[in-house]
Amino acid sequence: MASKWPEFVTKDLGDSDADFDEMQRRWEEYDRQMQVLIAAGGVHQDEDGWWVDDATGELIGPDPSIERPWTDEDFANARPLAEVLPDLAESIRRSRGRPRLPNAKQAVTLRLDPDVVERFKSEGDDWRARMARVLKDAS
Repeated sequence: MASKWPEFVTKDLGDSDADFDEMQRRWEEYDRQMQVLIAAGGVHQDEDGWWVDDATGELIGPDPSIERPWTDEDFANARPLAEVLPDLAESIRRSRGRPRLPNAKQAVTLRLDPDVVERFKSEGDDWRARMARVLKDAS
């Protein structure tokens, strides 16, 4: 059974210009349908910006002014999280991953002769650790 409420579905769209144009077309249709529904009455907006059917309590959809796709102007005016909410950005940065080790190993790129690499590999999967021990012992 088809819903009596407007829908704005984009999960089938990709990132191409044609998909963006189709998203805009769908958005304009959704917005038009929502405005007609709101103007007709029988709905109210909850504290989260969703429209609710007064008779059934059914969620109809988000406020079109809140959920609309971003425009080029929106993207141009966007600012980094760290600039807008520095405390939140810092708390996220602190909560990611495990703490850094004081003497963490460094990733390096090193060119070696193929026969040297093959000899270490032939002795087992831990060849990188064994190569590191040999280099450490030689230093």
